[in-house]
Formats: sequence, C-alpha cells, structure tokens
Amino acid sequence: MLRILREHASSWMLKGILILVAVTFISWGGYSLIREKKVNYVAKVNGVTLEWKEYNDAFQNAVKQYREALGSSFSEKMIEELHLKDKILDDLIAKILILQEVKRLGLSIPDEELREAIESVPAFQVNGQFDKRNYERFLRLSRMTPEEFEQSQRESLLISKAVSLIKMNAGKVSEEEVLETYLFENERINLTFLKVAPDSFKGQVNANEIEIKDTYQKHQEEFRIPTFVQIQYLLFRPSDFESKVQVSSDEIKRYYDSRKDTFKIPKQVRGRDILIKAGPQDTPDQLEAKKKKIEEILEKAKKTKDFGSLAKQYSEAENASKGGDIGWIQKGMLGEQIESLLFSMKAGDLSGVLAARDGFHILKIEEVKEEKQKSFEEVKDQILQALKKEKAKAEASRKAEDAFYSLFRSRDLEGHSREKDVPIKTTGLFKEGDEIPDIGKNPAFYSSAFSLKLGEISPVVNIPPNFYILKLVNKKDSRIPPLDEVKEEVRRKVIGMKAEEKARQVAEELLNQIRTGKNIREVAREKGYPLEETGFFTRTAGVVPKIGPAREFMGILASLTEKNPVAKEVIKTKDGYFVVGLSGHEPADQTKFQSVKKNLEKRLVYQKQEEAFQNWLSQLRSKAKIDINKDLTKG
Repeated sequence: MLRILREHASSWMLKGILILVAVTFISWGGYSLIREKKVNYVAKVNGVTLEWKEYNDAFQNAVKQYREALGSSFSEKMIEELHLKDKILDDLIAKILILQEVKRLGLSIPDEELREAIESVPAFQVNGQFDKRNYERFLRLSRMTPEEFEQSQRESLLISKAVSLIKMNAGKVSEEEVLETYLFENERINLTFLKVAPDSFKGQVNANEIEIKDTYQKHQEEFRIPTFVQIQYLLFRPSDFESKVQVSSDEIKRYYDSRKDTFKIPKQVRGRDILIKAGPQDTPDQLEAKKKKIEEILEKAKKTKDFGSLAKQYSEAENASKGGDIGWIQKGMLGEQIESLLFSMKAGDLSGVLAARDGFHILKIEEVKEEKQKSFEEVKDQILQALKKEKAKAEASRKAEDAFYSLFRSRDLEGHSREKDVPIKTTGLFKEGDEIPDIGKNPAFYSSAFSLKLGEISPVVNIPPNFYILKLVNKKDSRIPPLDEVKEEVRRKVIGMKAEEKARQVAEELLNQIRTGKNIREVAREKGYPLEETGFFTRTAGVVPKIGPAREFMGILASLTEKNPVAKEVIKTKDGYFVVGLSGHEPADQTKFQSVKKNLEKRLVYQKQEEAFQNWLSQLRSKAKIDINKDLTKG
C-alpha cells in the first residue's frame, strides 16, 4: 500500500465521467474546438458512435467551468497544457464503455428511482419541494427536451450504480497498512539543499537571429494575443424596485413567526485566558516543566479574584497585556470541545489546565449572557427591509427573464431599454482578466461574454446583487502576431531558455559530484553556493519550506532515507534547480495515531476503491474496439 502511495503521490486526474452526464448548463456559442472543419463523428466504441455534438458540448462546458473557477488565470493556452481535448474524449469513451457493460450486466433504473433523483436536484426545488416551473425553465435554458434530460440522468444513475458495484468489495485495508501510512505521512524531515537560479546565468548568454526565429516558430502560441470583446448589456438592479414593492403587516408577522429561531440572541460568555506556550519542538522534560508551571499558576488563580493581573504577569498569549481578555464568545466561534466546556461554566468559574495545539491554557468566565428571544416589535423594521429586498430581487429577476424571452429573436437591447426604461451600458474592448467598469473582474461575466457569437445575446446572468443580459457587439479574434511585433519578447525567451539550461547542467553536475562520494557541504564550499536548510516539515505537507510546492517531486521526497539521503534527481521549481539531501528526521508521534486512525482508514479505503475502478475501466478499454476519427486528432 505504501509503495502505491509513494508512486502516485504526485498524480492527479479529472474525475469527469459522472460530471459529463450530470446536470449542466451547456454554453451558447463559445470556443471553437476545430475551426472550419466538418466532423460528423468523434469516435466509434464497439460500434457505438460518439457524435461530434456531444463531444463539442462537453468540451465547451468544461471550458466554461474552468473559466468560472479560475477567472482571469484561465487562458486558451491552458486548454493545451491540461490536454483538455484528450481528457474529454477519454471520459466520453469511458462513459460509453461503462454503459455497454451495464447493459451486459442487466442493470437498469426504474422510472420511480429516476423521478425521485430528478425531484431531489436542489436547482429544481423551492423550499425543499420539487418545483415544476424551475425544472421547465432549466430545460428551456439548456435547450433540452424532458426526454433528453431524463435519458442523461438515467445514464448518470446507471454509471453510479456500476461504479458502486465495482468499489463495493475493493476497499479493505489492514491495520498495519493504516499505521505504516500514518508513520510515513507524519514523520518530519529536514533537508539541506543547494539552489541554482537560472537568473544568475542570464548575463552569460545571448540570442542570435537564427535562435530568435527558431524559437518564434516553435513557440508561436506563447506569443498569441488573446481575444478581445465588446459587450452591450441591460442592467436589472433590485435596488430599482425596492421602493415599488409592497409588503403587508401580515407578511411581516408570518415571516417572524416562521423564523423565530433566527431572531434569538444566542448565549454568550466573556472570559479571560492564560497561556503557557508548548509544542512538538519541546522535549518531554520541557513539556513537563511547562505543565508544572501552568499548574502552579492555576493554584494562584484559585486564591485570587484578580485573574487579569495573573494573565498580565504569566500569560504568553498576545492578549496578555489586556489581562488575557478573549472578549465575548458564542457557539461556532471556537472548536466544539472548548465550547462545550466554556458554555457549561458559570460566571466566576475557573477551568482546569487545558492542553491545546499551542500549549497549556487556563480559562476563567467573567460574564454570561443567556439566550434571548427578540420580540416582534424589535425586529419588524428589519424584517420589512429584508422582505423588500427579497421581493425586489425576485422582481428584477422576473423582469430580466421576461426581457430575455422578448429579445430572443430581435436582440434589440437598445429598443428594449427605451421601451421599458431599463439601464443599458456598453463596455470598451476587453480580454479575460481585465477590469471592467462597474463590473470588476468577474468570472461569470467573462464566461458569458466569451461564449457569445457576434450579435448573440446571453441568458440572464446573475452577478449579485444584479441581473444582466449581454450582447456581443464587437470582437477581435485571438491572433499570433508577426515576429517583428514581438521580437524583443522572443529574445528574452531565448535568453531565459539558455539560462535555464545552463542552471540545469550546473545542478546536475553538483548532484553527480555528491552522488559519487563528495560531501554536500564540501561541494557547496568549492562551487560557492550557500548551503541552506528547509527546517523540519512532513513529506505530505504539500509545500517544502524555501523550495516550493511539492506536488511534482513527491516521489523524490518519499525515496529519501538514512541509507539513501541524497535525491537521485535534481528538483526543478519555478525559482530554479535544487540539489537536496536528507539531514535529519523526527519520527511520528504514535500516541496520536488512534485519534486519526478512523479518518485515515476511510481515505485509504477510498484510494483502493478508486484504484480498483480505474483498473476495471482499463480492462474494459483494452478489450474494446475503439476507432478515433483522425480529423479530430489533427484538430
């Protein structure tokens, strides 16, 4: 198990199979996957055709989701770096293979199970109950018939059922595996390292004309100028409707009666704290001394009413100068364990010595405010404003939806603005990530704007608190500029690449000297590189101090032992090349194993189940006859 963990420590994959058949809003227009190319099908899987439309819709939806998740960080170049086309294709082929296997096994989804699944989708519910209007609205916006959507949901449920069956008996781990994983993940190590920075070699290299032309030809995409668009939009602001909506006194009273619990002032306690800091870096003797000290302070606290003076004198917390005052606390502000203690105490009560992550604590409760129900008179104005905002939002949303349907054919935003007195604005040309006046940097706005074709309008876009309908009025397509336009930028890239290669060669040479017997300190001294230490950290922390994110070299860290303390490879990060060696380790604290054992076991079971599922999928694929359209692979 540990071998598998180490080998796959840096791997990741998109779990796309179920996402592709789940509830999704397919974007309108959007990124053109294969420009000006007629493709009727994408692949054939055991005779079943994967149609171009399904593939393109899935691709566009994935691009939209990335845009919304990453905002201005997302770019068309990232599509290539993520191998997004290949991933979408693999996921859709996997979907077909699973459904074929499901059919062979005779699995099915009864109509009643399908109905219950659809009615349980939160997007189709109002106050926890299925709302047919929400369902029909979703179908209209998604351009799907009920039959098409129900078929996609049936497939999704079938896939879930098949995956559950495969995983059901695949998740058994022994206690030895769990303990071994715990010890590995919680052992702390310290590294010594030499850093070779590419920037230090830039003054030693240059770029000639041939190199500049060659680099430009090979890396044209990196110099691509992104797409710019100009958007006209209608703006529907709830604030414009607040003065027009009516709220009756009966509505206010019903709101209060149905939500009385939300108008309670929760119980609060005000306390003081004395802290003696302690942590993993302390030896057993030091911990014992600190525990003895806090116990002596506790005895003094029992004999005085002036806890604040003791806190000023002894506490090592930041609030010591304020007499250890921690202010008013209500449930949810601290951990459940400490809260259960605090809220069981009365004014004047002292806690015992409490062990926490940062050390040893003593708490004293100064005041207690019991829970209180606010009266209707106290909150009726607050409710009135809340209901006005709620109704105004609903009205703005309704007006926006009505506008969208009336504009579906005409697309005349200016005419609608004049007729209905709706604010209309036009942006300047902008690219993804640019600041847009009155909008800011908003992923939802970018996603909608860049999915439109010229002259198209978007469905209603909700960017709280407002609603928008967008129209694409101008577009400058992405282009690769000629060399003369970006020559200086290309020159800098050539120099950067040469400096990078020089740094790699030097780092490899340093590593070879160390691996053939020289001491790392001796090599550092001879070559004039400072020898640094990371300080202690866990291998699974995700970041190596002073080096960077560890995802790409988790396998290297896992291989370091006392017998083999020097890394077999040079570590590369965005800051340079690192030659690293293990200089110390601290074993995991086994006394904490039982407290994390259950969650760790669950994770390992999940990993085994995922591995079993992927193996099953690989077997299905190896037996299948898969014909991928060559026109697609060239696109």
